[in-house]
Amino acid sequence: MEKLQKMSEAEKQIMDIIWSCARPVTTAEILTRLPEDKAWKQNTVITFLARLMEKGMVKATRAGRANHYEACLTEQEYLNLETKRFIRDVHRGSVFGLINTLCDSGDLTKEDIEALMKRLQEQRGRHE
Repeated sequence: MEKLQKMSEAEKQIMDIIWSCARPVTTAEILTRLPEDKAWKQNTVITFLARLMEKGMVKATRAGRANHYEACLTEQEYLNLETKRFIRDVHRGSVFGLINTLCDSGDLTKEDIEALMKRLQEQRGRHE
């Protein structure tokens, strides 16, 4: 799955709709679920879907006169992939580098730190 290409912001909006439906959807359904500030025409959505198919993110099945589009990976799989890319590309593959940056930025709340420490303890228990 590492070979998947990065999605554009517009492609991600289409994928968010597909993921939220959790079943194959048609272009018409996607158009009705677009946010009001997106006045994309049907051909625009079809173009984004074609790009997503080329990238291996979506597959289409013909049913009657319409294509039904479904995700080839879950949203969580995509988030994992993008996080790994980010760590590799921005932090030279160092998870510690990412966490260090978060600590230095001051963006971590007390709750974030407590949840992170709890999660790290759980991971530590699995590796012992």
